[in-house]
Amino acid sequence: MLTKTAPGPWGLPLSGHIMHFHRDVLRLLLQSVAKYGDVVRFRLGPHVVHLVNHPDHAAHVLHGNHQNYDRATRSVASIRRICGESLLTTSGEIWRRQRRLVQPAFHQRVIANFAVTITDAAAALLDGAWREAARTGATLDASAHISRLALVIAGRALFGAEVSDADAAQIDRALGVILHQTFRRLGRIIDPPLWLPTRENRALLGAIAAVDGIVERILARRHAQGQAGGGSDLLALLLQARDPETGDTLSDQQLRNETVTLLLAGHETTATAIQWTLLLLAQNPAVAFRLRQELDAVLGDRIPKFDDLARLPFLNAVLNESLRLYPPIWIIERRAIDDDTIGGYRIPAGSSVVVCPFTLHRHPASWQQPEAFQPERFLNRQVNERNAYLPFGSGPHTCVGVHFALLEARLIVAMICQGFTLHLAGDTPPVQPDPGITLRLRSGLHLRLKENTGRHGSPQEHR
Repeated sequence: MLTKTAPGPWGLPLSGHIMHFHRDVLRLLLQSVAKYGDVVRFRLGPHVVHLVNHPDHAAHVLHGNHQNYDRATRSVASIRRICGESLLTTSGEIWRRQRRLVQPAFHQRVIANFAVTITDAAAALLDGAWREAARTGATLDASAHISRLALVIAGRALFGAEVSDADAAQIDRALGVILHQTFRRLGRIIDPPLWLPTRENRALLGAIAAVDGIVERILARRHAQGQAGGGSDLLALLLQARDPETGDTLSDQQLRNETVTLLLAGHETTATAIQWTLLLLAQNPAVAFRLRQELDAVLGDRIPKFDDLARLPFLNAVLNESLRLYPPIWIIERRAIDDDTIGGYRIPAGSSVVVCPFTLHRHPASWQQPEAFQPERFLNRQVNERNAYLPFGSGPHTCVGVHFALLEARLIVAMICQGFTLHLAGDTPPVQPDPGITLRLRSGLHLRLKENTGRHGSPQEHR
């Protein structure tokens, strides 16, 4: 069968769709798939990009024919400036070697041991600043609190290290700069080299230096403790790891790259997922009420444990539905190594192919009322989630930290909803998605809290 060029929106002669990309990329993608179908062609300057938006097309790129799609893309090259050659930025044999080293530390049996680490850190936050905000009626910047909590947990669970409040604030600010600027650079025809002393370059290099300084202190402490410091965290595993063929250990640069990658992927994405979930619960009091009923019935007043999560199906459904509507990793880019055909359209070698979970999770053939927040759909198993639901990717490059991220998010959301009823602060602008490397909340999440007392009470408490 003859293939043809995929359709797409009109673009300017030289810049293509860059202006629309910068103006509102989510709106551009949603409108394009609604008008042109499941394969849409865009042009960012000289770069050709195909958005594939059918579950079968996504599975083809990420799983069935993944050998033809590598990470030699502009987005990964931009991320490599921060993470170096790491699990997040490599392909082929280098990636397989790194994955073999890291995978054992993220097995579900190992991750279960971190449940107490997560709940201890969450309890300290909720019993302190959150209870005080509920008592005084003050507006709480939940985004900042959750981000710092996730960083504290990442430090303890992944690296066996305490992250101070000052370091947490510094990393959060630095990651905000890194994520924002890295994404902005992708929408330019020419990306100025970092050695040019522009204002943006100075800010980006300063942010990278801030993260590096904290990572170097973590690594220095562990080296001073001995080979692995006697720890059971991921850094201990990496310090002990040896290449089975050469016997080589990871260099300091490789350790740095993987540590920065895990700070980025293990803290930023989980914190963002929790924030979106809290927003949706504050906007949907009937869902929050049902969730609190389940938590009261299973947990009462005690702190949740790992084994409790299997008995909290609605909690799991709430988080899954939040990840459907607002997946932190909202776009996945690959490069076609050889010519391919998807949906009857030609995919030329060297062009980029994009899978966008944000649009795929709204595909009307897979989801009824796709814009609605309906956790019940994950109780009823309405769709083939493997292809239509990809918050952690699919295929060999599925996120290595999926079990850790879900454990952390479920436990923290459960503890927050046990303790507090959430209300959006009335004096703040509506929350909008801010698409960068991750899908952050623009302007943060500002809440007013009401401390829960006794059992779940009535639905009116959640209004």
